[in-house]
Amino acid sequence: MSLRSEVYDHFHASEIRDGLFLAPGNRDRFAQYETAMLLMQDTVEALWTHRRRDFSLDAMEAYIEVWGVLQAVIIQQDALLELAAAIGAPKPATGAEWRAIRDLRNQLVGHPVNRGAPSKPARRAFMGRQPKSYRYLTYELWDADADRTTFPRIDLGQMLDAYENEAAGHLAAILAYMRRAWPVRTP
Repeated sequence: MSLRSEVYDHFHASEIRDGLFLAPGNRDRFAQYETAMLLMQDTVEALWTHRRRDFSLDAMEAYIEVWGVLQAVIIQQDALLELAAAIGAPKPATGAEWRAIRDLRNQLVGHPVNRGAPSKPARRAFMGRQPKSYRYLTYELWDADADRTTFPRIDLGQMLDAYENEAAGHLAAILAYMRRAWPVRTP
């Protein structure tokens, strides 16, 4: 959140902000920036709030919560990419932590019925009704290629922490770009 605030402050102190974003034909770029910033703030606050209370003990609520947490991260990732595009910064080169959380979301909620392609055997995932926690999340995974079912157990909190470190690095790079390319007004 502090890096996001620094980006916000630098943006509003910039000499080129008004000329660039309020010029005819660039209003969509301003909307792109605003939307990205608001979505980053909302997802960070929502994820932080949910992690403090953990998942519901009610299995049906926990289902929705897991899918919602993973989708919030995807929204946040997309917002970070949109922010870079809006201010003209280089597109972040996403790494393993970014992809790991995205792959988990796709495995569990993107297309859980069939993750295979015509040339690749299916992998099917299902979350049971067992309790869910940021420290442990177990799901059932059928792998047609291996002809077996496994029950991966992940530390979702650890995955989110690793992703957060990577995302913070990308946001720091965006801020560094802004500081170089977007001069601030002098009083």
